[in-house]
Amino acid sequence: MIAVAIAAAVSVALPGFLVGGLSVQIRGEFGVAEGRYGWAMSTYFLAATTGSILLGRLAQIIGPRRQLTIALIGAAGVDICIALFAKEFSTLIAFLAVAGMCNAAAQTAVNLGLAQAGLPRLGLAIAVKQSGMPAASMLSGLAVPALALTLGWRWAFVGAAAVALTALSGVQRTIARSAGLAADTKHQPQSPLSALIIAGVAAMFLSFGAGALNAWVVESGVDSGLGKGTAGIMLSVGAALGIAIRVGWGMRLDHMRGHPFVTAGLMACGGALGVLGLALRLPATHVIATVVAFSGGWIWPVFLNFGVVRANEGRAASATGITQTGVYLGVFAAPLTAGAIIERSGYTSMWMVTAAAMAIGGVLMARVSRRF
Repeated sequence: MIAVAIAAAVSVALPGFLVGGLSVQIRGEFGVAEGRYGWAMSTYFLAATTGSILLGRLAQIIGPRRQLTIALIGAAGVDICIALFAKEFSTLIAFLAVAGMCNAAAQTAVNLGLAQAGLPRLGLAIAVKQSGMPAASMLSGLAVPALALTLGWRWAFVGAAAVALTALSGVQRTIARSAGLAADTKHQPQSPLSALIIAGVAAMFLSFGAGALNAWVVESGVDSGLGKGTAGIMLSVGAALGIAIRVGWGMRLDHMRGHPFVTAGLMACGGALGVLGLALRLPATHVIATVVAFSGGWIWPVFLNFGVVRANEGRAASATGITQTGVYLGVFAAPLTAGAIIERSGYTSMWMVTAAAMAIGGVLMARVSRRF
């Protein structure tokens, strides 16, 4: 079940991350500037934002197995369509919007499936599942030398389709059929709506920080004096740390005392200190600060989802549909907003704003911790 969860999470996240990792090749083919190209990844997350709540409720009605099946077939189909039919940049944007909806559908369904499975180590399961995003980031980086520079960037999306179909096969074998819940008030979350909204707002600020890190840490490193290769390696190191620390905390999560949201807030504030270090614009400091920023700034989703799923075991999809809306909104806004700040005021100002956003998110997490 856990392996299927991470495979599903990776496969639906890959289209958005591939667009970032293959930006040089895709921009070169379509002839678009960086500013316009930023809308490619942002459109993916904007679509996920608009669909998250409704698709979370739909998963409660039709069950996680059926919704995952639809989402993974859709993701594989979109990947193939991008590879074969995306001849214009506008067509690529349209396909990415569909991919974003598939992501929202799959993420909420996976959360519900994990909650319904009665796993003895729910925290570890969620931590492994939440490693899907950094894993997708790592795979998108590996796709450049392995596929984009040898066979062409479109073959990377063919590979993504293969991952989605593999995950689909696992879903059919592993997740039991479920009739879901009746389409009435039973699909509403068990946690108070106000608490879920505050958690979603906190997630928005925190995902803004995570999105800015993912989008700009490489170019920021080059600007600070690092070589292009070193700066790129630091992104991969950051993603690898994100996976290792998420799984490490997941192994402890089920036995932890205290509220998971408090730990999330503390980790986020530690990540904010690392982001402040990026504002110093020194090569050596940038390397150390990148490690600290990723170590704290990419770990909070484990605690967020564990707290929400544990408090809403029977309604995990609808509850995480609300909080995931904040996540997607923050990731949507981060590349565009941070890029605008860089153009106006430089990297120092951008990283200071990003650190402030992460600190605000951490405080909000701690404030609502007793509800989860």
